[in-house]
Amino acid sequence: MDKKEQKISVEAERISQLSCVGCRKILDVSHLQPFIKIKCPDCGTEQIVPAKFGSFLLVKQLGAGGMGVIYRAIDRELGRQVAIKVMKKSLGDNAEFVSSFKHEAQAAAALNHRNVAQIYSFGQYNGQPYIVMELVAGGALDDLIESGKPLDEIRALEIHLEVAEGLMAASDVGLVHGDVKPANVLFGKNNEAKVVDFGLASYISEHQKSDGGPVWGTPYYIAPEKARGRKVDFRSDIYSLGATLFHVLTGKPPFDGPTSNDVVMARLNKPAPSILDYNPNVHQETAQMVMRMLETDPAMRYPSYQALLIDMRNALLAARRPPAKQLHIPVNITPLKDTERKLNFLIRKLNWKIWVAAAAVVVLIAAAVTGGIFYNKKQKRLSQEAATRRLFEESRKNGQETWGRIVNLSALVLQAGTNLAPNMAKADKVAGVVTQADDELTLLFDETDKAREALNESDDLQAEAVILIQSLDAAKDAQSAQLLSGRIEDIFNKLVAIHASLQQSDEVIKMLAGEADALQRKVQAEISRKKAAEEKLKAARRKAEAEQKEAKKKAELLQKMRPTIIQQEFDAVEKCRGDNAPLIAKRRFREAAASFAAAGQKATLPETRGAYTNTMEIYTEIAKLKDWLVGSISAAPARKCWPLGSDRKDVVKADDERGLTISLGPAGSIKVQWESVTIPQILAIADYYVKTGNFSDAQRAEILKQEALLCYESGAFKYAESYGNAAVKANSALQADFDRLMPGMIFGE
Repeated sequence: MDKKEQKISVEAERISQLSCVGCRKILDVSHLQPFIKIKCPDCGTEQIVPAKFGSFLLVKQLGAGGMGVIYRAIDRELGRQVAIKVMKKSLGDNAEFVSSFKHEAQAAAALNHRNVAQIYSFGQYNGQPYIVMELVAGGALDDLIESGKPLDEIRALEIHLEVAEGLMAASDVGLVHGDVKPANVLFGKNNEAKVVDFGLASYISEHQKSDGGPVWGTPYYIAPEKARGRKVDFRSDIYSLGATLFHVLTGKPPFDGPTSNDVVMARLNKPAPSILDYNPNVHQETAQMVMRMLETDPAMRYPSYQALLIDMRNALLAARRPPAKQLHIPVNITPLKDTERKLNFLIRKLNWKIWVAAAAVVVLIAAAVTGGIFYNKKQKRLSQEAATRRLFEESRKNGQETWGRIVNLSALVLQAGTNLAPNMAKADKVAGVVTQADDELTLLFDETDKAREALNESDDLQAEAVILIQSLDAAKDAQSAQLLSGRIEDIFNKLVAIHASLQQSDEVIKMLAGEADALQRKVQAEISRKKAAEEKLKAARRKAEAEQKEAKKKAELLQKMRPTIIQQEFDAVEKCRGDNAPLIAKRRFREAAASFAAAGQKATLPETRGAYTNTMEIYTEIAKLKDWLVGSISAAPARKCWPLGSDRKDVVKADDERGLTISLGPAGSIKVQWESVTIPQILAIADYYVKTGNFSDAQRAEILKQEALLCYESGAFKYAESYGNAAVKANSALQADFDRLMPGMIFGE
């Protein structure tokens, strides 16, 4: 289905004037409709005419649906860019919709997860309900598949793993999305996937049941039970997520047809096709997972998001796993005839897949040699393109950073104006009653006029900065981005000068205001002392009220910022976990713990410090398990603990850095790097020593705890539950550790 922009009537206020971002000429746009492109008659610069919507400045339409329009906007009160979804005005007259929409918005706003777009606020303007949310400007998933070509399997699984985690977080607070599709998966600034458009599913589903209207949802991805008008739950979202993954991996949806009804009927009348029929290169694990997600009967799908995430992570591991290597026999070893005979017999029994893998390696080497001919030319071209991109990105980054400084400085200028206001009011009052000429009074009046002009200029500069940052975001080339970034830097420097001027004016006005008060008292000597005392008391009250209001405003601002700070620091925790994933895969647990310890020093809040501490403790405990295994293997081999073909071999040596040495009997031995040792293999070796060793219940419980933490951190939650239960059974005191380190897992039952 083609993406079409729908025209929805949204009532917004026109702006009368616009400052050209190219030459600063003031343009009369009072006769123009919002969101149209205009050219400056002087310099030819193109720009978009914005519109006012309450306290927001609507900059650009991002998309439209059957119920509303999404805009890129600037929150003028907080000085940040947001996305705002404005619903049709007719929906604002529907009390049932407004109540349901508000309820869903509140539920979504309570959801704070890195893979769900954050909801900021909800309201109505001119009878139009709207919802303000995080601006996710990294593009949408449907843009990646618009050409009809499949996406790389590893990248597709990484994206859908993040989407599944976001949907699980929503399900935990009672939210069902109801319209999971590629267009509702956007990418953040760190290329993380974010689910958007929560907030309408519940109302629309109930509305359809009551009035018999058409089933709402995108037909390519809608679950069968929803198409039949039956009750939906999180499993319906799992189906839609599976249909989305099918589309991403094959370039086409699982069901298609000339009309929406044909697509829905095909889904109801036949099961989903195998993904391997369209893309045979997809791994078997991925194909089986998608088939289960697309089961017609909800009971046959995954019973929970946790179960889905386990299979999704296993599929991702399978996709990342390199092909099996051919057994290598050193050329400097000449086996005895009997050994040679046994070795040949062993090689004949090896799986035929090894020979297929070897043939694949030969083909890949040949392709690499052929591709090397064009490498140098391509690298030179890529280097030039990269330099241009770096200049473009650096210019945009510098402009964005300067914009942030402008926002902060604007708050200081506003504060300076607030501080000046009482004394400037005094000067105005003196000017109304004092008629005699006085040099000091003239200087006072000149200084107040100067301060007012500076404040007006500050307002104009801030408005111009809003237009410039809008144009910078829309810039397509490095030269334009560099020019706009420089203009923003100029505005910042001017605001710095204005702020310094206001501070100087404040000192002068304060000094002269006292003398003006004395002169005013002479002129108004006839005014009774009682009235003067009353006026003084009123002024003191006004000042106290202003100070209380300012203090309250600061306290509210700090309270608003706290969730943002918490989210930023928790995002830093997740980023640190992602950065340490390669170390965990290589079983270098102590290095991961040290990295978390260093990163945790930057945490400022108790919540995030606890997250760093817990993760570092998990890595430390897993490192202890590894140290114990290395020591145990060095003391005595682990007998028949390593599966090889149909036989099990002894693990005879272990090294913290190099890995394990596996005995092949007369055929010698092989070395296995730690990164190639799987979790089940580690558990098998550990269980061998637990069974054969002489350990107390407390010692055995500690080892079981470490095995459970290893499984939990590696995503093997079934193993984690099993070993956790065994550890708690051996030592019930470990229950508290598991509650803290492995939240969501239940042990000891």
